[in-house]
Amino acid sequence: MAYLGEGFGPIINGAELADHEIAEVLKVLVGSDGRVQCLDLPHRRLWIKRQGVKVLPPLVSIQGGLAALLRIPFLTPSPQLAPEAMQAREVARMAAFAKAGFAVPRILYASKTAMVMADVGPTLQQTLKEMRGDDPARHDALLIKAARQLGRVHAAGLSHGRPHVRDFFLRDGEVGFMDFEEDPAAVMPLGMAQARDVLLYFLIVTSTAAEPQATCPAALEAWSAGAPEAARHQLRSLTRVIGRILPLARLIGRVHMGSDLRRFIMATEFLTKAPLTAAEGWNTAKAGQDG
Repeated sequence: MAYLGEGFGPIINGAELADHEIAEVLKVLVGSDGRVQCLDLPHRRLWIKRQGVKVLPPLVSIQGGLAALLRIPFLTPSPQLAPEAMQAREVARMAAFAKAGFAVPRILYASKTAMVMADVGPTLQQTLKEMRGDDPARHDALLIKAARQLGRVHAAGLSHGRPHVRDFFLRDGEVGFMDFEEDPAAVMPLGMAQARDVLLYFLIVTSTAAEPQATCPAALEAWSAGAPEAARHQLRSLTRVIGRILPLARLIGRVHMGSDLRRFIMATEFLTKAPLTAAEGWNTAKAGQDG
């Protein structure tokens, strides 16, 4: 079995990396400390990811306290672990998704705190950006397709943790997943973590859909078709909670409507009213302007 060098451990499958590729990977691993790096080789692209280098936003450090103080368990952040434990958690979660039949990046090498992965091609975010101007119908259909796949993830007893289109990709026409750093199911019931997935994903759907009145209900229906009852129940609970802070969000928005706040208002307005208006659609275009 081939080795990258002292302290790096064995390659998972020596046939996956040619000798000259091993040399290039080793050069990047020992010569820099970037958290995520792209390595373009003559015939393919690889990605190198290290654990423990990420600088967390200041809000994360107080998020757990706010969740307890406000009694909103959905806000509880994923536990921050030591680099070796973070690596083990992410590799295990990738394996769980793969075992359940979902596409994930192929790991070519993994040490205690770093991994080398094969490129998966464009992210869904990149694909959607290309489609939006040229083919808005296909753009929105892809948003719905991803929502359906997220429902299948939940039906398989999994949660993603950070379901953003930059962490999705297409393989053989199906939506695949990557970047499994966050694991909210470690600090809350699985159904609650899955409902949190839905809220986070609809921050994207409601703010980027070309035709939100049709696409948002269709995406929610696509997710719900495969989602377990526990996740749907927790989503109803979540929407009641976030609905109570919607007036405050709107008030803040009158002073300063940042992009994150606007997405939150749009997603919250849709999700809190969708059970009553799903058949008619819901107009998210005026989010943050009413009330």
